[in-house]
Amino acid sequence: MSNLTVLLQPSMKRLQQMALTGVFLLTASSGAYAASWQAGYENALWQTSPPSQLNCELTHYIPNFGEARFIHRAGETVRMEIQPFRHALRGGVVKLVALAPQWMSGGATRSLGEYDFQKTDLPIRITTPQTELILESLRQGLMPSMLQEDKDPRIEHRRASLTPINFHPAFADFQLCQAKLLPVNYDQIRNILIGFHLGGAQLTQADRDQLDLLVRYTYADPEVVLVMVDGHSDSSGTRRDNRELSSKRANAVTEYLVARGMPQEMIQSQYHGQRYPVASNRTTDGRSKNRRVTIKLERELEIKPIF
Repeated sequence: MSNLTVLLQPSMKRLQQMALTGVFLLTASSGAYAASWQAGYENALWQTSPPSQLNCELTHYIPNFGEARFIHRAGETVRMEIQPFRHALRGGVVKLVALAPQWMSGGATRSLGEYDFQKTDLPIRITTPQTELILESLRQGLMPSMLQEDKDPRIEHRRASLTPINFHPAFADFQLCQAKLLPVNYDQIRNILIGFHLGGAQLTQADRDQLDLLVRYTYADPEVVLVMVDGHSDSSGTRRDNRELSSKRANAVTEYLVARGMPQEMIQSQYHGQRYPVASNRTTDGRSKNRRVTIKLERELEIKPIF
């Protein structure tokens, strides 16, 4: 059994609007689930986020229950979040299953996992393996569902289901968005380190490939407003020579970025010689680590520390 984890809470205003337009279904056909939430033909809503190279989302609204979102961020695997209303589920075991809809006769229930749900106001995060099983179930026309039962007969059994109605057109748009995602996200590319050989200031092909990806990312993310380039050296040679060498290294990176289309005004280039080692200059390995250029991205909306 694995535990569900939670992420940041989305807008509750939107969820409340969904509740006003939703339908609360009471089912007594099986005698098992007194409370059941599921969209019907008239309100089966799937929405995809606008095309982006940074993030793709596919959202399904479950009337009077909440919403389910499939999220694929650049550089990561697809995951799912479920945001139920405050009192929709109780704390305890939640079974995740794929049910056959009424129009699919003879379909067997498939188990997709079982979780210990800790009741909070934050969304439930489903792991990638279960997310992929849920998507596959929807592709097959099944209804992925959360089932919750209680031994106390006074507490109603509950079921919330995702419907395959209107799923496929929205999922096709979601896949188109996924195909355009960059291979990295901001957290993965915001800090880059390029190393150099003793006395060298030349970029390797691997360095240029990494800088090309950096340029692609800055074009895709309008919030990036500053690229800080800092050149360093080890302690070999004189301080004056080391400052000049660190300047050449910073200039080599800066000139390449500009040549690949990055605006010069976005770049803040500095050089420091041997003043800021990250390792001991007494060892070969340490000196190798100190011969470097660091590149850091900064977003406009990032919160600055006050200390």
